[in-house]
Amino acid sequence: MERHSQDRVEQTGQPRRRGMLSRLLTLGTLALMALLVLAGCGPDIEPPYSHISPESPSTEAIQDLYKLVFWLSLVVFVGVQFAVVYIAMRYRRKASITKRPPQIHGSRRLEIAWTIIPAIVLLLLLIPTITLLYEGDAAAEEGDIVIDVYGKQWWWEFQYREDANQDGQSLGVVTGNEITVPVGRELQLNLQTNNVIHSFWIPRLSGKLDLIPGHVNTLSITPTEVGEYYGECGEFCGIQHAWMRFTINVVPEDEFYAWVNNWRTSPPTTVRGEATDQVVKAPDAFAVCLGCHRVNGVEGSVAPQGIEAPRFIGPNLTMLPCRETLAAGMLENTPENLAIWLNDPGAVKPGNYMADAIQPDTLTDEQIAELVEYLYSLEPEGGCTSAEGWTDPSVASEAAPVPGS
Repeated sequence: MERHSQDRVEQTGQPRRRGMLSRLLTLGTLALMALLVLAGCGPDIEPPYSHISPESPSTEAIQDLYKLVFWLSLVVFVGVQFAVVYIAMRYRRKASITKRPPQIHGSRRLEIAWTIIPAIVLLLLLIPTITLLYEGDAAAEEGDIVIDVYGKQWWWEFQYREDANQDGQSLGVVTGNEITVPVGRELQLNLQTNNVIHSFWIPRLSGKLDLIPGHVNTLSITPTEVGEYYGECGEFCGIQHAWMRFTINVVPEDEFYAWVNNWRTSPPTTVRGEATDQVVKAPDAFAVCLGCHRVNGVEGSVAPQGIEAPRFIGPNLTMLPCRETLAAGMLENTPENLAIWLNDPGAVKPGNYMADAIQPDTLTDEQIAELVEYLYSLEPEGGCTSAEGWTDPSVASEAAPVPGS
């Protein structure tokens, strides 16, 4: 009995303490190795919807706030986990002890400590968060270029309004799902919808902001780097919510105004690069499209646009060949994909309103081929965003006024 008790005492002495420290060291080493392995698992290519590489002042402020939250959370997490492991190993019940340890329930010091410490952490997060929200609201009240953004089911319409460089005159451009903007200029986006709630989100350029029926929310964006940025709807809005995407092409200012001029020009006098003597004539089958779509300069192109347009109205097709995708980011913009879309849009994107007008047998193969050839002839002669021959937008608007503006 005495020898057995002595063995227990020896087991609870210094050798056991060294064993605990050894375990802590081992756990710490394993945790460090795990962090190093996870750090090497990141992709070499920047994900298109990444929010950790901001390219505007607003997203840089959001990223700074994110870093603050991350490091504070990491400190709390590591501190709590270390305390749990240390207490569990240091004060675990020993086999030689049968007496119940002292209870600390109702300790005023501990309760004050674990109330004040979280309050301080939350206060450190609250102040910069509120500051960021108010700064964002103040910035949204004005901008160099005003763009009305309409959330449709399920695509985006963009209408360019005032331009500070043109004494507040309207640019008059209306496009869908893809827009071009100048680098370094502040954009004022007026977000609206006439159907359900959507959420406008460009991870690298802005935070999320909802589009609410009957209300206009305003968002300010100032892109600081030339490039292509991806956005999407961040609020579930129906069957094709996942395919309600858009892109913003940020270009130098001269290329932006060249793009505006090209959009204002009537259909070109070229077909697949070959010059012709007259404006390309739309095929008869295009009459099916004119009920819901517009193309600059085409007779009968009077489909409604904007917030008052019925839900089944589709995007403006001017300069369609200059867009990279079809069906709000669902298909790559190629003649083959356009033919697939025109043949049966309901099979490609179930639930879209175009499928109500065009069924698999609505257009013949010959009509689809004519429409594809015509729509791909709408590329400007000087290219989509070429800066060659750039002119002042006010001059261009006088020479080629935008229909319906």
